[in-house]
Amino acid sequence: MLNSLFSSGSKIVVSAPMAGYSDSIFRRFAKKFGADLTFTEMISAEGFLRGNDKTMELLRFSGDETPIAVQFFSGVSDAIFMAAERISGMSFCVFDINMGCSVRKVMKHGAGAALLKNLDNAEKIVIAAMRAKMPVSVKIRSGFSSEDEWEQILNFLKRAEEIGISFVTLHPRTAAQKFTGKANWHLIAEVVHSLKIPVIASGDIFSIDDVAKIVELTDAAGVMLARGAISNFQLFSQTKQLFDGVNIDEIGKISLAERAETILDFVAEEVEVRGEARAIRWCRKFFIPLLAGFPGARQMRGKVSHIEKFAQLKNELFVPLMKIF
Repeated sequence: MLNSLFSSGSKIVVSAPMAGYSDSIFRRFAKKFGADLTFTEMISAEGFLRGNDKTMELLRFSGDETPIAVQFFSGVSDAIFMAAERISGMSFCVFDINMGCSVRKVMKHGAGAALLKNLDNAEKIVIAAMRAKMPVSVKIRSGFSSEDEWEQILNFLKRAEEIGISFVTLHPRTAAQKFTGKANWHLIAEVVHSLKIPVIASGDIFSIDDVAKIVELTDAAGVMLARGAISNFQLFSQTKQLFDGVNIDEIGKISLAERAETILDFVAEEVEVRGEARAIRWCRKFFIPLLAGFPGARQMRGKVSHIEKFAQLKNELFVPLMKIF
């Protein structure tokens, strides 16, 4: 299945593994709007091996989210091997290793972006995952604290290609930057020119214009949509159109009303699964980018933060948005 994605001759659009966002319903909407590949949220290998209930919940998916990749983090090669071995029988098409998360509770165990400070262990992690005999990929940043580390990261990716990984996703910021500053897309182009395996571009992709620019600059095999797709599932459909050959000038602009209508449908499905109050609390973070630039957005967000009923949310937030825009 993975080989067919990259052998189609067309670039692919990927839904990112975003903690607290990329649940089953998010993936289903991403797929519905054009994602070629979806990702689970980031999962702890150790939590999975212990059978932790919350961890196991993150692994549940339906057929309309596929093909789907699973992303794990760990600083222990044996844990990665055992996790990959168990996962290999669960219908995921790719086992992805997180080498970019800069959250302290992840890094303190030598996982995520901490692997960028210990590339020998990062290589052991990749080799361990490959022993499970399923496709392996890596999502990585351009360094831990400085782009002066870039040459080491690039050499590591060359070694990972030799070991046999299927593709790499690069977010060209350092871990220290988190999401500040600007992603250095030129580094993605350098990886594309240095490796034979597919390279997926990530970082600062918020519009279809960004998609067109990053692909033109890097010639990456595809793009991974992350923050730019939060509250904007239409970005998947726009990107899919672009990759299918539609001229960017002919791709329709997306109104706030269209986005709001889609997010309302999304919240409704979350309510069915999580229950009303819990779902609305969980979905509140989706309203922040939806309201960005909207007159009175700050007051509106403050008002929404106290709403726990779907009908009230619809009438006081979404109906006005869909009428005005």
